[in-house]
Amino acid sequence: MSTDDQSTQRALMASRLREAREYLGLSQEEVASALNLSRPAISNIESGVRKVESLELEQLARLYGKTVDYLLRGEAPAAETKVAFAARALHGLSSKDLEEVARFAEFLRTSASNKGSRSSK
Repeated sequence: MSTDDQSTQRALMASRLREAREYLGLSQEEVASALNLSRPAISNIESGVRKVESLELEQLARLYGKTVDYLLRGEAPAAETKVAFAARALHGLSSKDLEEVARFAEFLRTSASNKGSRSSK
């Protein structure tokens, strides 16, 4: 792997780390405290200036609820991608809106099971 490829990969991983932290609403200070690092160290990791040790990456993955593979390569398990999509779609809705979404989801589940029972007859 060339130096340019390594720099690109480090920048992408840094971006995924920052996005994962921000998605959870954590501050750099909170992450630094959890990993027993300084806040500038987290800032340097997220800007791609500082390399991440393997143990630090494992701790970050655990803290962010991501896989090490996702943080390194951006490859998320399919189920995780669907959950993240649903979380983004529902973010910011009111309680009333969430109840409506839940009713619609139940309607879809019921419809799907009814179609399955009709087609098997």
